[in-house]
Amino acid sequence: MRRRPAALAVVAVLAAGCGLRAPRALKPATAEGLLGELAARRAAVVSLRARARLRTGVGGLWVREAVLVRRPDAVRVDVLSPFGLALAMGAQGDRLWAYPPSERTRYEGPATPENLTRVLGVPIGVADVVDVLLGLPPARTPTGRAELTTRGQEYRLRLPLADGAQTIWFAGDTLAVVRAEETHPGSTLTVAFGDYRDGFPHSVEVGATPAGAGARLAYDTVEPNAPLDPSFFAPPPASRVLPIEAAGRPPG
Repeated sequence: MRRRPAALAVVAVLAAGCGLRAPRALKPATAEGLLGELAARRAAVVSLRARARLRTGVGGLWVREAVLVRRPDAVRVDVLSPFGLALAMGAQGDRLWAYPPSERTRYEGPATPENLTRVLGVPIGVADVVDVLLGLPPARTPTGRAELTTRGQEYRLRLPLADGAQTIWFAGDTLAVVRAEETHPGSTLTVAFGDYRDGFPHSVEVGATPAGAGARLAYDTVEPNAPLDPSFFAPPPASRVLPIEAAGRPPG
């Protein structure tokens, strides 16, 4: 019987050594407060210059990229190879373009979700791409009262939309966005954020069904609020210009 306290002490020491800790307490939050926090984060980071690695599709290879983002609707992605620029693509407002230097051809068209799928692999609008690349779920205006619940160590915020719903999960201790899901009749968009450093997620994953599209982005370097001239997002000159629908087809 005298050995029991000593045994319990040993167990406690072993548990501490194995990293067993009590769950962190949930940080107090309300639906209105979390919505305000999202709005504040959007206002705090309005541009981004980054180096990243992108992987699309199941079993796809990692591709190195240079990324420029500027609110509200400007994106440029340069796909890099060991020999230099392999592909430049961008969007500004309602214009989308892609330019493979080896072809000396620029493909361009309206920045619709369908065309963005052709270029980026995910069927979302330009403003949504900007939000996601800046580390936030796409901005939505709820049509009713937001509902906040807790599950485990996370907060779950559900926003009713005109034809669906957006659900956002927040880490209970930091209130950082963990993931989001947007559902509409016949389609679902998912976004996940991780590897937070200095309050910014360095890992972003996007998926869409039923299209089966998906992409994973890992930031290597990040410069929030970088000064970016609008000309950075303008399409480069080319010998010929073709519709964006022709991208990926053999030259005619």
